[in-house]
Amino acid sequence: MSTSKILQLNLKTEPFNVMVSGEKNVEYRDIKQWSNSRLLNKDGSTRHYDLVRFTLGYGATKPYFVCKYKGLTKASNVSQVYSNGFKIDFDDERWCLLLGDVVEVGNKDQ
Repeated sequence: MSTSKILQLNLKTEPFNVMVSGEKNVEYRDIKQWSNSRLLNKDGSTRHYDLVRFTLGYGATKPYFVCKYKGLTKASNVSQVYSNGFKIDFDDERWCLLLGDVVEVGNKDQ
């Protein structure tokens, strides 16, 4: 994995749990400067990533998982409830990161 381009993002507990299980295979982020700086090149084109590493909170010893990155699009008018009760509900336009299979899970017992 050392030569792969990896996007690093943090999650809270509820979304982490439905994503590490493979139930939720998209991640929505606000279209703001912070997200744009990670998802877009300076010319506005989409950055290339091979993988996304999601960490539960902050810190090197926190639980994490790595999944394949399948691309970036925009989404609006999304309403979804997952098995653990986690809800996504928004009308505005947001980034939609398309995710593939989970390829690594670490620090799971933290």
